[in-house]
Amino acid sequence: MKTLGLTGAAWGVGSQLASGQTTAGPSDVDILNFALNLEYLEAEFYTAATGGQSISSLGYSVTGSGTPGAVTGGAIVPFGANDGDAYAAALELAHDEQTHVALLQTAITGLGGTPIARPAINLNALGFGFGSVSDFLKLARIFEDIGVTAYGGAAPLISNKTILGYAARILATEAEHVGNIRLLVKQYKIATAPLDGADIIPPPSGSQFFSVNSMAITEVRTPGQVLFLAFGAAGASSGGFFPSGVNGSPALSTAAATPATNDGASLTATPNPIPVANAGSYGQTTLTWNAPGASVIQIHVNSPTGPLFTDNGSSGSMMTGVWVNNGTQFFLQDVSNGKALTPSNTLAVLTVTTTHP
Repeated sequence: MKTLGLTGAAWGVGSQLASGQTTAGPSDVDILNFALNLEYLEAEFYTAATGGQSISSLGYSVTGSGTPGAVTGGAIVPFGANDGDAYAAALELAHDEQTHVALLQTAITGLGGTPIARPAINLNALGFGFGSVSDFLKLARIFEDIGVTAYGGAAPLISNKTILGYAARILATEAEHVGNIRLLVKQYKIATAPLDGADIIPPPSGSQFFSVNSMAITEVRTPGQVLFLAFGAAGASSGGFFPSGVNGSPALSTAAATPATNDGASLTATPNPIPVANAGSYGQTTLTWNAPGASVIQIHVNSPTGPLFTDNGSSGSMMTGVWVNNGTQFFLQDVSNGKALTPSNTLAVLTVTTTHP
């Protein structure tokens, strides 16, 4: 899980970086340090899988600010005589991710910051990744696909043009990683399942060799959406791959369960908040949706399988009854071609609130 999609919304701020300035939100050092947590994770994964070692044993620095931690789990993957291509790719991946750790550390220092220490890492968080080549490729696919979606969201908040240029080149590297791993997943006939609403699974379980949406661009994830996958639970500040949490800015320490938006889909309400007479009262609003990547949508109340609000085309609007209360959620679901009502097919989530004098 690479450099994260650091959008303004994820930081809870209304302003975006403009001409390198912002009134609130992440600095370039914040962004790079948060990314370094996840670079440590990937580097340790590939280094363990190919050599049974930690990156510190190879001479890479793992010290810095924050709480340092040890690496648990992991083992050499039993690559066989017929796994030459997979093994060669694994060796290159290990080298690339080790180098990305050092590159980020150098960039942070160059900006006048202090790189974070490697946090505690549990490589066995998902219970697979090292027992076979298929397990290795299954976990590598997760890491690399997430990495590309995350890098796509990080770029807009990087103000230093030199750093932005390197980020673009790392993104290109991650895209090459993704293409190679997804092809190997197909060749090894590895079954995969979607992680969330942004995940585009490769063949044989999916139909796309490339992890792009209907506009032929990759999805993005916010820091909370990536940490939700890393921690394994909504609202968590630790767990999963990071049993003691991540180092760096505390603003990025909690996982968010909100699925990533797919294909530029949107769901809005007018008005929102809804004016009501007093606390606890119900109100009425008009929902407007646009889902360019879907031919048929449904909107459900309070969960992907909750009460059906509408079954409709890819765009439109509809007024609710006077039954919406404070905190009511609406889930925009892609049901094209019989897709199931699951979080992986959630295109957008909207929370409606009420206000009173």
